[in-house]
Amino acid sequence: MKLAAAAARKFLNSPDPSIRAVLLYGPNRALIREGAETLAQRALGKTPDPFALTRLAEEDLRRDKARLSDALAAQSLLGGASVVWLRIEGETVSEAILSGLKELEKNASACAYWIVEAGDIGGKSRIVAAFENAGQAAAIALYEETDAERTIALKAAISAARLNMTPDAVEHFTATAPTDRTLARGEIEKLILYSHDLGRPLEIEDLEALAASEDESQLDRAAIAAASGQGAQAVEFLETHASGGIPAIKALERRLLRLLEARKFVDEGVPIADAGDRLKPKVFWKERDIFAGHVRRWSALRLRMALNALWAAELRCKTAGAPQDVLAAQAYRQVSMLAAAAD
Repeated sequence: MKLAAAAARKFLNSPDPSIRAVLLYGPNRALIREGAETLAQRALGKTPDPFALTRLAEEDLRRDKARLSDALAAQSLLGGASVVWLRIEGETVSEAILSGLKELEKNASACAYWIVEAGDIGGKSRIVAAFENAGQAAAIALYEETDAERTIALKAAISAARLNMTPDAVEHFTATAPTDRTLARGEIEKLILYSHDLGRPLEIEDLEALAASEDESQLDRAAIAAASGQGAQAVEFLETHASGGIPAIKALERRLLRLLEARKFVDEGVPIADAGDRLKPKVFWKERDIFAGHVRRWSALRLRMALNALWAAELRCKTAGAPQDVLAAQAYRQVSMLAAAAD
């Protein structure tokens, strides 16, 4: 099945239960990741099994060709839903993907729900063609949003988060929020924390006050320290100044995802100093030198390793009773060690 534009949005909001494998691809990696996350959450539902979600990257399939088929065949320990989430950059593991798709087509009921999160691999890709032509799979192309689509998506996210905001505040937020989906979601998460037990609707003044302090955010400082290999300093910021847990993990996630996108530009020949300007939104001018230093420090492989560690920590944080602050600090130390190892 091939889906695009309105049909793709409709599918993400209400997936067809007969579809057991979904390929998401396009130039906006943040948009692709949000779509994959939405599908994973819908497929998993409220399963209590912390191991129901298996995350794989290209490197995993290169090291072990049977890794994908094993993951698709694995059942949840508690008998509920299971999901395999594979992230790829190109077509270097296309044979493993095509083989996995054939296995799923033979007996979808015995396989985990499968999500493939890809970059801008193009509509003529072998992988795209295979997902379009399979009976129980779908290929979804996601491209840049129009202003109207972006506004609708932001209002839907505000509603889903049950944020109590005045109509003027909603309009102000949709007009000023970052165009990058991941960054916009980060802003919504900040509003959720700010509005907890506030006892009144959020107003424009609240949004402006939060925006004014954004450059001084301790979460941003902690994320910068971790990406610089300064683990002790990063954890100190988390422990003494900033909210920990999932918000902290997501703050570092957002930074590393932007670094991964910039690293891809550099690997394609773009000068390191210019890579930040290729991102949407561009890197804030005060952070250009720091960001360029991080791009120089991190390879694409190490960034994917760090992101895998963060995603695993986020999943553990969502387990009932999990010590979120401790898990976030551990994840920051892991990322810091990967950054320091590049020296």
